[in-house]
Amino acid sequence: MEHRDDHKYSANPHASGEPANGQGKGSKRIAPAAKAIRAITAIVVFGIPLVTGTATLLGYGVYKAYKRMTGRS
Repeated sequence: MEHRDDHKYSANPHASGEPANGQGKGSKRIAPAAKAIRAITAIVVFGIPLVTGTATLLGYGVYKAYKRMTGRS
């Protein structure tokens, strides 16, 4: 059996220890910007609908409670 480099034939081309995101040296300035963009995206995608939905449900509950208390239908 002959020896060969398994990382050359693996399905993951970045298995040799280099970063999988393609950023090499000098990427220290890019990483904080990427983290900030991810955080902003997470807030927009998850935070805004969560707050809006919670406010809607809470408002509907207050509305129904008010209707029950006042006896209006």
